[in-house]
Amino acid sequence: MSNAPIHVIALAEIVPQHEEEAIRVLRHAAELTRQEEGCLRYDLYREGSNPLRINTIEVWADEASLNRHMSAPHVKAAIMALIGKLAGIPQFRVLKAIDEFNA
Repeated sequence: MSNAPIHVIALAEIVPQHEEEAIRVLRHAAELTRQEEGCLRYDLYREGSNPLRINTIEVWADEASLNRHMSAPHVKAAIMALIGKLAGIPQFRVLKAIDEFNA
């Protein structure tokens, strides 16, 4: 399955007083990310039990695409813009499929 897409889940919690600005930064980063070569999907979600917890669910064509994304200028700009607006350091989980459903 080395040719299978790579999935990433990123988890972050927004500091309440910075919610509007953080969401703006995340939406802008998502818009730019969706234009990147190899980005098959990039979605932002709020957790139902705590709307300040934000999750991104990403699908990349391959590891090279993900690596390019992580060093893209707009990713670095978003990271800098989110300093102090997130409670702690975001968690990232890079997932490789064992068995997945494809409709």
